[in-house]
Amino acid sequence: MNRHDSWLAVESCGYADFGEAEASGARLQEGLLIVAAKQKVGVELYLRGAAKAIHVYPGGQFELRDPGLPLPTPLSDHELKEIMGAAVDSATSLTANQRVAAELLNDSFFKMSPEASFLLRVSAVEALCPQADQTDAFRTIVDGVLTSITRDAPSSDRDQIEQALKRLAARQSVPSAYTSKIKRLIGDDKAKKFDALYVRRSNFLHDGSGRGTLGDAADAALEIGLELLLADIAQSARTTAGGGVEADKYGPSQKP
Repeated sequence: MNRHDSWLAVESCGYADFGEAEASGARLQEGLLIVAAKQKVGVELYLRGAAKAIHVYPGGQFELRDPGLPLPTPLSDHELKEIMGAAVDSATSLTANQRVAAELLNDSFFKMSPEASFLLRVSAVEALCPQADQTDAFRTIVDGVLTSITRDAPSSDRDQIEQALKRLAARQSVPSAYTSKIKRLIGDDKAKKFDALYVRRSNFLHDGSGRGTLGDAADAALEIGLELLLADIAQSARTTAGGGVEADKYGPSQKP
């Protein structure tokens, strides 16, 4: 580790080939993102910049260069070793959505305004809650609503309503997606708390209200985002171990 410039290089060897070494380096990156998030530490990975973070050499040796650790409070050598050891122990392959969520939470630890941090953390939760396709029964209901729109309505109004209903018929709404996912994995109370945070997010983005008052909201969004991410990772691990897909107990038409 270069303490002065706050960068770290990790070397590991003994892999059968290039692909195995590179995959191990990628898993370590993901493990480091998760472990650092638990300790509210931001890490900077070269892989997201112009240079590649994982360097593989003949014989299956790789180096994972520069996780960065540009910390407000520098870690001691002991603390750093604990984080890296935990990252190795917890290294696992994340889904694409989990990786996006982990990176957004990680980015939110760097120096920025409370408003920016809040938006990143809310977006991390959204990344974990993809909008499911609606059921045929739900689409039938929407079709019935579409046919009920009066023909003498102004064309601009009619077009706006039709487009909104067609979007609703295709996929569940963002609030429906996050409510069902949060309820299922971490409980009703957290779903209600996040819904209130999402209202504050919308008020800030669309009305400009709340600037200077979102520090507590950023903290709350972090707690929910991290808890949901860890629960989602645990569910993925159970699904993989069981050799199947764990179904959502809420069908799209049942989701609030």
